[in-house]
Amino acid sequence: MKRPSGFDRAPERGHEPEPGASDDGVFPSRGRASAPEKAAVAPEIAPGADAPETSDARDRPSLLRRRLARRAATESATPADHSTTADDPTREAGSAAADTADAAAAPTVDLGEVREARALELSDRSSRFSLARLRSERDADPVRAAERRLRAAEKQRRAQLRNERRRFSVGSRRRRRNWWIALAAVAALALFVVGGAFTPVMAVRDLQVVGAVNVNQGDVEQALSRFDGRPLALVDDAEVHQALEPFPMIQRYAVERVPPHTLVVRIEERVPVISVQGDAGYAVYDAAGVLLASAEQAPSGAPVASGAVTDFSSQAFRSAGRALRDMPAELRTGIVSVTASSGQDVTFTLSSGVEVLWGDADRTRYKAEVLERMIVALADRPVERIDVSSAEAPVFR
Repeated sequence: MKRPSGFDRAPERGHEPEPGASDDGVFPSRGRASAPEKAAVAPEIAPGADAPETSDARDRPSLLRRRLARRAATESATPADHSTTADDPTREAGSAAADTADAAAAPTVDLGEVREARALELSDRSSRFSLARLRSERDADPVRAAERRLRAAEKQRRAQLRNERRRFSVGSRRRRRNWWIALAAVAALALFVVGGAFTPVMAVRDLQVVGAVNVNQGDVEQALSRFDGRPLALVDDAEVHQALEPFPMIQRYAVERVPPHTLVVRIEERVPVISVQGDAGYAVYDAAGVLLASAEQAPSGAPVASGAVTDFSSQAFRSAGRALRDMPAELRTGIVSVTASSGQDVTFTLSSGVEVLWGDADRTRYKAEVLERMIVALADRPVERIDVSSAEAPVFR
C-alpha cells in the first residue's frame, strides 16, 4: 500500500527539529515563546499597524512590545519557503503538508528580548524613582524648612522660658520671704527699742553697785537713785559720771543695763599709797597724786612721805607711788615711811625699823617676793638694811 506523498522522505533542512525542541516547534535555547505569550506581550497592537516611535525613556517598554508584535505579525503573514520544486508532485504534497504543519504551529518569540524589555522597564522604574526623589530633594522649599526650624526653635525657647519662669518664680518667692523676715525683724527691734526707750516697760527698778570697799556703798546708791524709774535706754553715761564725781576714791566705773529692770554700776577704787603730813593732819593720795581723804593719823597702807616724794610732780613721787601701788597689800601695810631723792633710790622703812633700798619702780612684784622671803629668812637675826634694787643679787647688813 502506497503511503501518502511527503511521509516517505526525510524531513527537509528548513524544518529539521533541533535537539531539545518541543512538539510545537519552540526552541527554548533561542528563547522563542508560544502564540499566547506573544499575544500577552502586545495584545493591543493590531498586526501590521505602525506605532509612533518616541525617544522618551518612559515609552521604551511599550515601543519594544510594539516592535515585537509587528515582527510576529509579519512572520505569521509571510509563507515559509520549504525549497520544493513544481516538477515533483510528491514533494509538492509534502511541502503542502509541511506548510499545513507550520501554519498550525504558532509563531515563536525570542524570550531574551522579553527579558531585556523587562529589565529595561525595571531599570526605568528605579531611575524614575531616583529622579523623583532627587527632584523632591532639589525642589524642597527652603522657606518652609526655615519656617519649620523657626517653629521648633520657638517651641524650645518657650519651654526654656517656662522652666526659667518657674525657677525664678521660686527664687523670687524665696527672696520676698527673706525680705519679709528681715523687715519683720527690723520692725520688732524698732518696737523693742521704742518700747524700752519711751515706755516704763523696761524702766530701772533694781540698782546694783559692785566693787565698793573703801567707799560707802549706801552713799553711791543714793547718788544713783536719780535713775530709778527711768527707762534703761535713757540712762546716760554722762549723767552717771556726774553722779559719781563727788567720790574721789572711785578711779573708774562701768555701767551695765540688764533688761528688763536692772542697772549695774561696777566701780574700781583708787588705792591710797602715800600720806603727807600737814597742819590739819595727814592728806592721803593715790599713785596719781589725787587727794583721797584727810585723817588725823596716817592710815595703814599709806606710808608717810618725806624728801622729794612730797613733790607730786617729781620723778621720785611717781616711782614711789607706782612701787607702793603694785606691791602686795600685806607688804604695803608693813611700811611706815617712804623717802627718795630721785626715781632711782626709793627707800622704804618697815615697821620693824629695817630700811629697804628699793631702787626704781621696775619689777616691783619680783622685788616684793624677794623681800618677803628675806624677811622670813632673817627674822632671828638683827638686820639694819636690805638692798633689793638688784633683785637677782639682794644683800643685807
